[in-house]
Amino acid sequence: MSSFLQGASRRDFLMVGCAVLTSACGGGGSDGTSPGADDVGASGPLVDITADVLANRDVTLTGDSVIKLPSGTTTYTGVISGQGTLRLSTTAVSTLVITKTSTFTLPVARQVQVVTKKTYPGAGYALTITGVNPPVLTIDPGVTFQIGTYTSADSSPNVIATSDSKNEASLINGEINLNNILNNGTIVISSSQFVLLGQVSGNGSILQAPGVWGGNSSGGVSTYSGVLSLSVGQDFGSNHVAASLANAKAVLNEGSWLVWSPPGSVVTVTQNIYEAAFGNDINFHAIGPSTIVMSGVYSHTDNSPHNQPNLVNPGLSDPELNFAKTIYREGANAPNGNDASYRGINIERGAGTVQWGDGTHANFFLPSAPSPAEVDPPLGKKNAYINLRSGTLAFNYNGPVTLHIGITGGGGGPHRDGSVGNGNVKIMPTPGNDVTFAQPQNYNGTTTIGANAILRLGTGTPVPLRYITIHATRGKSSVLQATYSGDASLLTAESPNGAATNAIVNDGQLIVQNTTTAITLSNISGSGSLAHNGAAALTLRNNSYSGATTLNAGTTLAGSANAMGTGNVVNNAALALTGGQRELTLGGSFQQGANGQLTLAIAGPAAGVDHDHLTVAGAAVLGGLLSLSFSGSVTKGQRFVLINAAGGVSGAFSAIVSSGATVVGGQDGNSFFVTVQ
Repeated sequence: MSSFLQGASRRDFLMVGCAVLTSACGGGGSDGTSPGADDVGASGPLVDITADVLANRDVTLTGDSVIKLPSGTTTYTGVISGQGTLRLSTTAVSTLVITKTSTFTLPVARQVQVVTKKTYPGAGYALTITGVNPPVLTIDPGVTFQIGTYTSADSSPNVIATSDSKNEASLINGEINLNNILNNGTIVISSSQFVLLGQVSGNGSILQAPGVWGGNSSGGVSTYSGVLSLSVGQDFGSNHVAASLANAKAVLNEGSWLVWSPPGSVVTVTQNIYEAAFGNDINFHAIGPSTIVMSGVYSHTDNSPHNQPNLVNPGLSDPELNFAKTIYREGANAPNGNDASYRGINIERGAGTVQWGDGTHANFFLPSAPSPAEVDPPLGKKNAYINLRSGTLAFNYNGPVTLHIGITGGGGGPHRDGSVGNGNVKIMPTPGNDVTFAQPQNYNGTTTIGANAILRLGTGTPVPLRYITIHATRGKSSVLQATYSGDASLLTAESPNGAATNAIVNDGQLIVQNTTTAITLSNISGSGSLAHNGAAALTLRNNSYSGATTLNAGTTLAGSANAMGTGNVVNNAALALTGGQRELTLGGSFQQGANGQLTLAIAGPAAGVDHDHLTVAGAAVLGGLLSLSFSGSVTKGQRFVLINAAGGVSGAFSAIVSSGATVVGGQDGNSFFVTVQ
């Protein structure tokens, strides 16, 4: 076991164990001759079944029992049944390996856990656990309890009870293990069969042995404070049963972690999840009306090499590695592989919500180097990815965070096919929630910006991609491999892969900051505001949002009469209408600052039909530059009304630049016009 229990010495286990289970660290009875505190259970002195286990005999419990494990590994091929509890103790470092299904349960008088079932139309059902059974199995410090040998000798190894005096088997349907475990040692899962654990407490850790392809799952509230380490994969809960890690130190994910929330539930994971090598992922299944909240960080780890889980300090010593392509040379981390720092997400099944952040901090769940949504991004075949297959992905922070990844439907992992994502994205209405998308997004659905929240499209500054090489003996070297623009976009009805139903519901702030990539945004509703702060062109179409529109940089093109929604418009940059679009209707006021420019095209006498025209429901305050482009013939004295403002026209353009005709400007109480000279 020493090869993958890195840093977790017997002394570590014993010291932690003493703090929680004092009686396990002293007292009499360890020689089996006289029952001391260690040998007393809830029903009196523990029955010592060590000899039966060492002889591989089947045992039927009639009360509380103990196995006093010798040093080294004991493999048990028998079956333990009956009613009672079992304690695994040692005075050394010991491992007990089971190969068959043991079915013993708590005595009836101690059974308190009750399972109820609720059906959600269209979403299935959920099983809810009320009360917690005391542990049926206690694992002392220094003991490793190994489930299976990962060979054909195994026969569904487990300690399991899926019914008892309070719960019918037909209700539980094999989905909840009523046998809970107090683990102050280590649980190792090493079976090709599915292993269902009960609720686990204590200060120990749970490990899936490296390379073991066998499903396993936990359900209910587990309060153990050690590490959950996965080498291939684990179901965390199921579509019918919620799971919780109340106190675990961290999750080490070297496979696929399948996180489920059954209908009607909120499943919260507060721990950081660490991954040593590329190729592993987290798969979210939020079923029906349910939510999964990830309030920790899904991070690379350089302290826990691939297949050598570190149970003492599994984290990341160098945060820069999360934002770079990383490769290890020599040493224990060498098997972590090239581009080891990339991680993947699949939001798979169900119509529920997967939420990153809990609104109390700004530690982004998936820090990453720039990662476009393409199957094979131009700067490397390995990239971080988010595949949105269903439901809603929500961001809930109280400060600025940046998403450097393109959300798609097939950008990596099991969906590596380049397909478009399908689902919704929500920026939660938490004060300070300021989310920047730094990559083009490739999903069809609704993007919602809550009140008090900000969504920024584009970083407004270049984003470096660094390649970091870590040598075990020579330290770290960093090379700038490329630079991304940091520009972003959303699929709209006008996008080649867009859907007619794509929409933006903006009740906060939408800020466009692209520097080089022109984008189109359409079908924006809500009470929020829009600001264009980037140098790249922005086209707006078919919008109904009621907040203000502020143009501070670049060129903004109106592609429909209602392009600017129904709120006030302030132009401090460049505003024009797209080719063929002649009318722009503003539901609020219009103000053009000294640095603003309004560009209008004139091809005939009819306002809004033959030439560009603004209809303003409020007041129009003029300033800056008016640029006109005439086509066709005009006559001297011909007048073209360019702006009608029900709230009146005031101010004046500082200059009028006209091509195709010479004009002078004029205005009355409610309109601005030019006259051909």
